[in-house]
Parts: sequence; structure tokens; C-alpha cells
Amino acid sequence: AFYDLWAPSLVNVDWELSLLAGRWRKSLWNLPFNGISVAMGGITVDKIVNDQGLRKLAYAIMDETITLANTDLVQHGAKEEVLLTQDDKKLMMALSDNMGSYRTSTMLDFTEGRPMEVKYLFSTPVDRARKLGVLVPHLETIVFQIEALEKLRDQ
Repeated sequence: AFYDLWAPSLVNVDWELSLLAGRWRKSLWNLPFNGISVAMGGITVDKIVNDQGLRKLAYAIMDETITLANTDLVQHGAKEEVLLTQDDKKLMMALSDNMGSYRTSTMLDFTEGRPMEVKYLFSTPVDRARKLGVLVPHLETIVFQIEALEKLRDQ
């Protein structure tokens, strides 16, 4: 019914079969790109995708996010069709490759001295990983850096 309502319009309608999977798909981009952009002191997406080391780091965080997400989804009884895949990771990087000097929301908050969503965006997934026994060393390191930067900035 919802799709039929929008079908005659020019609006492209897409949806997730699982709200939890949708949140994890959003995190698949947010965790590496918001995280690295702040941990590096406020850099744009093009700097991340065009630097070999930062690109590898983004991929590593994406891999950890996929493992964590799928472990969480399975624990919540999700079907295989909603699990995150390497295709999701490729799509996120392809989109990022074409963003140019995009400034992530968390980087904007950081550089403009506003509060960042550290707890919800970064710490909660790391806490969930601990509870599930999933190792996320790259993500955890980025979170430590962001928390330290936030404390230093607020002194």
C-alpha cells in the first residue's frame, strides 16, 4: 500500500526488510567515514578514499561492522536475506568514491565545536561487540581517538 501511494510520483522509494538491518547498513558507512574524518582531525571523505592507508582502514572498519551487524542480526532472529554483505560494502565505497570533498556530520560537529554523537554513533556499537564477543579492534581504536579528541577539545 505504501509503495502504491508513491508509485505515480518521481520519488524513488526503497525500504529495508528489517529496521535493525537498516540501522546497521547506515552504520556501515557512518562508522568508518564519520569516525576516520574526526580521528584525523576533521578531514573530508575524498581524503579518506584517496589515501591508500585510510582507505584500507575504512575497509577494515566496514569488515568489522559487517561481522558485528550480522552477529547481532542473527542473535535477533534475522533471516539471511537481511544480512549485510560484501556487496553492501562495495556499494558504500563506490558512493564514497564519488562524494568529493563531502564533510561528514560528525566532522562538522567536531570542527565547529559542537557536541558529537559519540555515545550513540560510536560507543554503542563497540559495547554491543563486547557483549556479543565480536572483535572490532579498528573501530575500537577510532572510538578511543574520538573520545580523547572530544575530552581535549572540551578542556
